[in-house]
Amino acid sequence: MSAALRKLGALWRLGVAEATAYRASLLVWVLTTTFPLLSLVLWRALSEDGPIGGYDQRGFDSYFVAAFLVRQLSASWVIWDLDRQVRTGELSVLLLRPVNPVVHHAMLNLAALPLRSLLAAPIGILVLVATGGVELAEDPRIWLLAPLAVILAWALNFVTQLAIGCLAFWITKASSLYDLWLGAYIVLAGYVIPTSLFPAGLAEVARALPFHAALGFPTELIIGRLSLAEVGWGLGLQAAWLLALGLLAAWLWRTGLRAYGAFGA
Repeated sequence: MSAALRKLGALWRLGVAEATAYRASLLVWVLTTTFPLLSLVLWRALSEDGPIGGYDQRGFDSYFVAAFLVRQLSASWVIWDLDRQVRTGELSVLLLRPVNPVVHHAMLNLAALPLRSLLAAPIGILVLVATGGVELAEDPRIWLLAPLAVILAWALNFVTQLAIGCLAFWITKASSLYDLWLGAYIVLAGYVIPTSLFPAGLAEVARALPFHAALGFPTELIIGRLSLAEVGWGLGLQAAWLLALGLLAAWLWRTGLRAYGAFGA
């Protein structure tokens, strides 16, 4: 156990050092995920004459600021690292190390989140000052569950990217397939519009998909749009998708490694 903790600590320090060294690149990544704040401007203007689907201007402010922050805290980029490592053979070096490459990637991604959050904080503060603040959940029980929802959102994003990244064992550019997933995520996760404002039928479908579980659900939880029963259902849905996609990623990883070894990399 102590040896495992030392390895994890070393990977964490490596991730922090890497994030600090490439902080300019990390800032660019943060700036590329500010789309919820652009949506805030649009929906704030549209709701000037009255609420839309239960959201007034303050409601839209709260939703999209929270969505921006959840996006920062649940970010992962293993898809691009794994895709490159398989294509170039860099993965062979990681396989020789005494730490599973999946754990390696997970720790490096997690270690960058504190710095990513610090870089995003000034943007969030500026928006809060400009809009006059946001509404947050009042029930302390919901606030106790908010960190769990964000952690599960990060894990869901990570295993999704891992599953798609494992396709690099068989195809030339797995990250291109992730672009398709990302397009669906932008439309269905609540990134552009709260999923509760979707037409009847589509809203129910969207809210049952992993896209919403990875962004819309923790966002609505934080701003107090969900009852305690709905929070419990949402956490259960997050866990179910995490299990399903995690099992898929594990199978693709094991199968892909056999193909990778047979190829002679």
